[in-house]
Amino acid sequence: MAEDTNKLLSAVLAAMREGVLIVHSRMEIVLYNDAAARIFRLPEPTSPVGLPTKPAQIPVKSAGGLSDANRQPAVSGRQSRLRLVDATRDPAINDTFRKALDRRETLDARLEMVGSTIKCFYLHVSPLGNDLAVGIFSDVTELERLERVRREFFANLSHELRTPLTAILAYAETLLNGALDDLENRRQFVEKLHKHASRMKELISDISDLSAIESGAVKLAPGPVRLRSVVADVIALAEARGRPSRVSLRVSIPDDFVVQADRSRLEQILYNLIDNAIKFNKEGGEVTVSASERERKVTIDVEDTGVGIPESDLPRIFERLYRGDKSRSRKAEGTGLGLAIVKHLVQAHGGEISATSVFGKGSRFTFTLPASTSKAEEENDAAPSLAPLI
Repeated sequence: MAEDTNKLLSAVLAAMREGVLIVHSRMEIVLYNDAAARIFRLPEPTSPVGLPTKPAQIPVKSAGGLSDANRQPAVSGRQSRLRLVDATRDPAINDTFRKALDRRETLDARLEMVGSTIKCFYLHVSPLGNDLAVGIFSDVTELERLERVRREFFANLSHELRTPLTAILAYAETLLNGALDDLENRRQFVEKLHKHASRMKELISDISDLSAIESGAVKLAPGPVRLRSVVADVIALAEARGRPSRVSLRVSIPDDFVVQADRSRLEQILYNLIDNAIKFNKEGGEVTVSASERERKVTIDVEDTGVGIPESDLPRIFERLYRGDKSRSRKAEGTGLGLAIVKHLVQAHGGEISATSVFGKGSRFTFTLPASTSKAEEENDAAPSLAPLI
């Protein structure tokens, strides 16, 4: 019975993703599992559980309860014992175990371990009998990163909503305080109200759209789509909405490139990328949309000669409402959700998206879509070419 229980305990501890250390009151490690060995770069355990320096007496419960006769060694171990502080090289861990053993109470602590990257752990220490304490190390690095992203998202969202709302209130109060009778300026005030209200509507619409995409509520209707035709339509839309002067658009896509995609969502992807490439470009700059096909995948590039993206911001540009250079991004209006929407839509099509940039020289966004084995429908082929296609 005891042998079977210890084998089961060994298997459970070996399978755990959390690191487990059992420490003696002399602050020596009695036992550790594989996860703890990886966390602290300890020697690989000599058994599925770890290495007690002497047989660690783990009580095993039987039908008659606990007795000395039922106490069995968890695993055989070595003659030399490893000091906790030497193994972890972290005084905070040593202090937490010491206090838990001295006070005979459960303690919790948050730890940061610096290696090639900074890892965050939640440590839970509980006494075991009179001379032992068990510590469980849970890696919360990713959870804390997600929580930080969540806090930043809501902080940015609050700012994005507050800015147009403040302007709307200011112009409305000005009109109510007598500007309605100002024939020269009242139309300008109403235009400003409309502009900021439209910005709020666009932000709320993008938030709703992104939420639906992330939750899986948006269902794609993929079919064969001629890529060159969609790009021409998107550029025509960008032309209709206006763009900074002297930013030229070039398209280099073969006529026979057909992708398997939801046409309306592909237009949304391309519009966001092309619109950004225009907004963050330089006067007299250029935006190039090109494509290539390999192994039944079509790779689409949207490249600009604009201001570029700092290298430190590249890993986060697809996050919701993330803005790197705040002063630069405020000059170009937008919701800050476009790239997050693009990423999810590309992934929903089974593709991937990435970005490269040289700060001050321009950026390139690259995404993939599955190539279609069928011909595009005639209605997709009939779209007029409203942009200079080469």
